[in-house]
Amino acid sequence: MGAAEAQELVAALRHELGIQTDFTQLLLAFALLMARVLPVIILTPFLGGETVPQEVKLGLGVMLGMVLYPVIIAQVREIPVSAILFVALMLKELFIGLTVSFIVGLVFDAANSAGTLVDTMSGTNQAQLMVPQMGQNASLFSNLQLQMTVVIFLSLGGHHIVIQTLGDSLALIPLGQYPKFSHGTWAFFETVLRVFGDLVRIALALASPVLLATFLVDLALGMINRVAPQVQVFFISMQIKPAVTVLIMVTSIHLILDRLVGEYGVMLRWLRQALYLLS
Repeated sequence: MGAAEAQELVAALRHELGIQTDFTQLLLAFALLMARVLPVIILTPFLGGETVPQEVKLGLGVMLGMVLYPVIIAQVREIPVSAILFVALMLKELFIGLTVSFIVGLVFDAANSAGTLVDTMSGTNQAQLMVPQMGQNASLFSNLQLQMTVVIFLSLGGHHIVIQTLGDSLALIPLGQYPKFSHGTWAFFETVLRVFGDLVRIALALASPVLLATFLVDLALGMINRVAPQVQVFFISMQIKPAVTVLIMVTSIHLILDRLVGEYGVMLRWLRQALYLLS
């Protein structure tokens, strides 16, 4: 088949499919879309985490890109073909994708940090388990809190809201345009700093029942040691504090779940606000 026949075949195919845009711009637009979607898929724990094969992540990204592609059909003609301009747009899309993944991972990172605090205070941080979403070992309660957070998020359909927010972001910040920072650059970065502050707040809130209980155990054992110095309170605490931690976690699990549901709403509000400030 000659070059002329190939061009005629492509033209006929475009006519049959009703495509009025050059294939080059279609491919460039899809590449920009993937640059925004893939960071969310790769970095968020509820979509698989580090242990999911790269082929599966790429396939999921392509499927999600095909779902979101109708949103960007009107934007395809605005994609520049120039290499320098396209690379600049690609970096912009990566920045947006990393911003979304950072905010979406807020509650999950906080749950992981809260579990680490609990294990440190209870003395169970020496026991390690493999966490699939993180691709590394973590302590017992850190693993428990992270897995529980992922399950509750998926049960509530939070991943659907994240996908819908990605679609809304394509309308707020089109592929062929740069962020306008309509409310100022500092307003956006202040939001990012507040998200990081919320991470610390949520972690302390989720770990607070165990932190308070272990503090009271340490206080009681310290008073016993002052009254009876011959008692080996250090070795006694190694047996008491894990048991107290398990008891407190069992009795306060409903409070933790209620707090998680509320924090999901806070996380999604931060996500919408960050995208609004970028637009």
